Amino acid sequence: MRAVPRDPDGLDTAARALGGAVLGPREITAALGFDSLAVLTPAEQAAVARVPFGAADLERARAAGEMLVLRLPRDPEGPLTMLRLAARLRAGLDPAVHKGVGYLLRPEWTIDDQPFAAEETCKAGWWLVRREPLGETLNRAYADQERVLGPAPPDRPPRRSAAEIAFDTLLWERVHGERLLAATWDWSRSVSTDQGYAALGEFGPHGLRVIAYSRAVRFGTLGVCAQR
Repeated sequence: MRAVPRDPDGLDTAARALGGAVLGPREITAALGFDSLAVLTPAEQAAVARVPFGAADLERARAAGEMLVLRLPRDPEGPLTMLRLAARLRAGLDPAVHKGVGYLLRPEWTIDDQPFAAEETCKAGWWLVRREPLGETLNRAYADQERVLGPAPPDRPPRRSAAEIAFDTLLWERVHGERLLAATWDWSRSVSTDQGYAALGEFGPHGLRVIAYSRAVRFGTLGVCAQR
């Protein structure tokens, strides 16, 4: 009789290697209240059937303070956008993001008007993600951060989208009870309607804040939680 693999998807091995720093199907299903794998297409299910990181990747991830995340593009009702995720969790985003934010001389906007919040979704897949911004990206303008991050395949960008930051950060807090980005900001690759780039951070008691900055902005708590 052929032996059945004890860890066919590699998830238990990954969870042990990372000390439990995982948002996998079990955790996401419990947090969001639906079968996280059932909402995926057959092609997506095949693509995420096994954790695509080996022992060396996981060892490096633990040393760097990374987490393993399975992201979903939808829930049973439709696209799982930032706004839809917050509505399903019934919490997570600072209420101020619905009242208008502005910076420098740019006009105010709410995230309800922003495609990155109302339309953008994650792509189904596994990622290793830093839980805090990479130190070398802090206090650097956007282009300088890009140089630090370096080249990467188009389908594996090292900088998260706004939807990906919200997905990872809000679900991590719901599952693990820890507010990531409590005193820092992660600068995304998502563009706002006034041509800034969305940043999410300062996750406090009122929720995760969202703003957008021009590429020239730099300050000490604005960086990038690199992913791979």
